[in-house]
Amino acid sequence: MFKSLSLNIFIFLSTFSLHAQTGQITGKIQDFKSKESVIGAIVKVLSTGQGVETDFDGNFTINNVPVGSQTLVTEFIGYTPKTTENVNVKANQTTTFNIEIQEEGLLLTDVTIKAQRKTDTDNAVVSEVRAIANISTGVSSQQITKSQDRDAAQVVRRVPGITIFDDRFIVVRGLNERYNTVLLNDVVTPSTEVDVKSFSFDLVPSAAIDRIVVYKSPSADLPGDIAGGAIKIFTKSIADVDQVSFGFSVGSRSNTTGTNVIDHNGSALDGLGFGGKDRSLPSTFPSSKRVINNPKSISVINEFAKLNDYHDTKSVSVLPDIRANLNVSKKMKIAGKDLSTVSYISYANTHNSNVVKQNRYLYDLSLQSSFEDQSYVNNVRLSAMSNWSLKLNDKVRIQWRNLFNQLSTKETLLRKGTLFENELSTSNQAFRYEEKSILSSQLMGTHEVSPRTQMKWIGGLGLTRRIEPDFRRFTSSRPVGSESAPYNIDLQVFESPTLQQGARFWSNMDEYVVTINLSGETILGQTNADPSKNTILKYGIGNEYKDRYFSARWFGLVNPNRLSTATTSQSPDIVFDSKNLGPSGLYYTEGTNFDDKYTAQNLLSSGYATIQKMVGSKITLNAGVRSEFNRQMLQSRERGGGSKIDVDLPKLAVLPSINTSYKISDKRVVRLAYATTINRPEFRELAPFTYYDFAYDVSRRGNSNIKSATIHNMDLRYEIYPSMGEMITVGVFHKVFINPIEASVFYNGSGLAFTVDNAKSAKASGVEIEVRKNISKNFSAILNGSLINSNVRVSGENAVDRYLQGQSPYIINTGLFYNNTDNGWQANLMYNTIGKRIYVIGDNVLSSNIYEMPRHVVDANVSKVFGKIEIKLGVQDLLNQPVRLIQDINRDGNITDNDGTFQEFKRGSQFFTSVNYKF
Repeated sequence: MFKSLSLNIFIFLSTFSLHAQTGQITGKIQDFKSKESVIGAIVKVLSTGQGVETDFDGNFTINNVPVGSQTLVTEFIGYTPKTTENVNVKANQTTTFNIEIQEEGLLLTDVTIKAQRKTDTDNAVVSEVRAIANISTGVSSQQITKSQDRDAAQVVRRVPGITIFDDRFIVVRGLNERYNTVLLNDVVTPSTEVDVKSFSFDLVPSAAIDRIVVYKSPSADLPGDIAGGAIKIFTKSIADVDQVSFGFSVGSRSNTTGTNVIDHNGSALDGLGFGGKDRSLPSTFPSSKRVINNPKSISVINEFAKLNDYHDTKSVSVLPDIRANLNVSKKMKIAGKDLSTVSYISYANTHNSNVVKQNRYLYDLSLQSSFEDQSYVNNVRLSAMSNWSLKLNDKVRIQWRNLFNQLSTKETLLRKGTLFENELSTSNQAFRYEEKSILSSQLMGTHEVSPRTQMKWIGGLGLTRRIEPDFRRFTSSRPVGSESAPYNIDLQVFESPTLQQGARFWSNMDEYVVTINLSGETILGQTNADPSKNTILKYGIGNEYKDRYFSARWFGLVNPNRLSTATTSQSPDIVFDSKNLGPSGLYYTEGTNFDDKYTAQNLLSSGYATIQKMVGSKITLNAGVRSEFNRQMLQSRERGGGSKIDVDLPKLAVLPSINTSYKISDKRVVRLAYATTINRPEFRELAPFTYYDFAYDVSRRGNSNIKSATIHNMDLRYEIYPSMGEMITVGVFHKVFINPIEASVFYNGSGLAFTVDNAKSAKASGVEIEVRKNISKNFSAILNGSLINSNVRVSGENAVDRYLQGQSPYIINTGLFYNNTDNGWQANLMYNTIGKRIYVIGDNVLSSNIYEMPRHVVDANVSKVFGKIEIKLGVQDLLNQPVRLIQDINRDGNITDNDGTFQEFKRGSQFFTSVNYKF
């Protein structure tokens, strides 16, 4: 059905768009006197605002130009703008028109020409990477358009040494997400997760991205809390032309779309991502003290009876995925000042149904349990961006950037399995809803204080709210071999609930981040005509204050009256019906403990200074030092006794850095870098709070003894720039870690648990290669790959050498792009894979390492432009290879058939058709 629908849409819109008669203009821009090509000039069609940048040979091509007489405007810094009239465009034909422009002829002793630099093209990003002192790489908006990626998580997969973990979190050079810092428009983003330091990259739609630059070698002007890389996401703020566009996409996922699945009832607002309110605990709900002291009182029981139904499943047919977006860009004059805005709003409603196989093993290699999950997840995302840029004069520009995301996840999980130790068959279920609201707002200004000094200030506000209201889960069991017998709902026969059995869980996290930064650049000595030869002093100060409040409250249905299995072996909707609640029947008791709540604050004050100087005619030196004073505070209580936990960790870090480059020629550069950085624990990693993760059947808890890690970073890279937009780089790196922080696994007596811990030391070394090459006029290719080796030394009685947690031994990304500007066709084929990496560390005694195994990912898409309409067809994860977590149960460091599957499932191939219309 979906394929037929896609075909009908394609045929209809193709037929409709034939009425839009357009042609093409090509040509070359040359200098009037020298007849040399002008690279990077802008050529625009006056009537439509369509504009392109000339390539390395001065050539340009403008597609989909309306037929008739058109006027072209050609602009380039240092040249007089030229208007070319009466360019006759014919339907479905190419008009060739060469243009010569003249240099500015003003007779002035000093002429300063200012223009807004274009930053979103491949050429611009390659030029930026080439000019940056750090080891870096990037992806442009132009490249994003080619790859058809939907969000930043998919975009950064194209960057050398970059992988994505769990489809959301970035891994740089094989180092897990905690070793990376993400900046949105030069402001550090707040963590979007409760448990770890990470930024969920799927929050930023690709349409909002101007460019992404990844800094792999640290420097004093970057945050000190990095080891893998600093990822800067720049969103669009300055409009090139006045434009409104609308896009709509419909998608189908294999094994999901059109199938019948089990879902649970929710809220009428679930479709907008705001369903949490209807699941929250009422403001009048009894206090914890009241529930704990009087769980059998009629008044308390009646309050529980008023809550939403515990078990309310239904069978539904999964609808296709839908996405829609509206983008607006506008240039205007306000009181004679240039004002520009780029805004968008987007909506996505997607589905995923998976069969997940899981196993758990005992220390003697025997199988402890085996189960199979049928999981159905509905994700909703509502995003909005509104960026404004005001040019007060040639020396002052003010920008206000705002990004808001509302995300929700509704999950229904049905689990069947076997507990071999207890000889029980199990049937467990969970109903979960998560809602996140994330706001990032930045007000920034750039000022030219003098011809030698520029200043920049930024004030940022970040708000993150995450709720998990009424997370319900229960277990039921029966003896192995008694298939005809009903399952018995497992309930505690004491007034002591558990997180697994008949539990209802509510949690809330609010985090506020306030940032103030001031930075500047001053040219020292004589100003040179070539900016790269100037001696530049860079400096800055900043403050960031972070405040988090987290609380959880949960209850469990118990059976102290020991009702017989005649009651508890009925169907779940009957057992959990509020009619069964009563002092002599089933009732809820509170399980909330002292450690289910914490508050935390973090104050980071920083200052830096760097100097960039030419040494001789070929060497550029960029040396600096950064000082960070960080005070991390957390307040909570111990489980059980309630003793106060008061964490206060002030630490001063002095972080030197040096980045040097040797210019072999105009197209060849060698870079060498060294820096010291730090990695601090997150709030949740210090908190004593224990969370039960039903999907993985594990508990997650913090570790108040975690120490900050220190990292020494060394890089060497050789770069070649054959022509504009092309680059070839080969680099090596080496990192030394002291007290690296890693995810680890242990058995806590009643089951599996995940936590974090420090290793004694670690080393990581690797080699990277990146190639961006234009094969022909219409074909281009990218290839990037990394080979990485690491070694961790674990202290203690069972010391052993192993790989660093989260690190892949190899990463490969490649893509082939076809773009025919003559007929509007575009097609792309992309491939990605990573090597086996440690998902979580075992203690090598009772537990062993769990590995994420390699999988090959192939994406393909094709698009066609018909006038103002663009139609795209594509597939993501074409091969649909399984995601596999394998446990090294024999602890030999190798994954073979003798080891066991911890978790395995297929994400499903996704096919989509999208239509974009530009007004």
